[in-house]
Amino acid sequence: MQTRTPHQAATEFLPQVEDVLAGLSVERESFEVRANRCEGAQGETRDDLFYIWVGLRGLAPGNDIAAQIEATHARWQAQGWEMTRFRKLDSGGVNLTATDPASGNTYTLDSGFKPAPEAYLAAFFNTPCFQSPEGQVAFGPLQVPGF
Repeated sequence: MQTRTPHQAATEFLPQVEDVLAGLSVERESFEVRANRCEGAQGETRDDLFYIWVGLRGLAPGNDIAAQIEATHARWQAQGWEMTRFRKLDSGGVNLTATDPASGNTYTLDSGFKPAPEAYLAAFFNTPCFQSPEGQVAFGPLQVPGF
């Protein structure tokens, strides 16, 4: 397990999230960065083990979020990412989750939600677990300068 402070991990992760988001035409409704508790290799939970979670809600102004997610799926497949979920919903939405093998980061893009199934996006991004060299982590929302 790598060692980072929550702010170091978030500062390293957020540009990668922004790279993924740059491939989508989405107006952001909300964007949140958190340090969340995670389990160690033996299933233990400790106050110094965490992962960075980023959540985004947004709208695709072109009402084409499903097509954008499908294009992202093709791009990630071509890059050799591990696809853990790809499904088309009866609502017209698409759910996609993939892991970048180089970083271990996981990216999820979901659409098909009311009131705008063609436009509404919920996205979640996670790092692998880290151990804080400072000991106990203040779990919860993080303020990261520049983001």
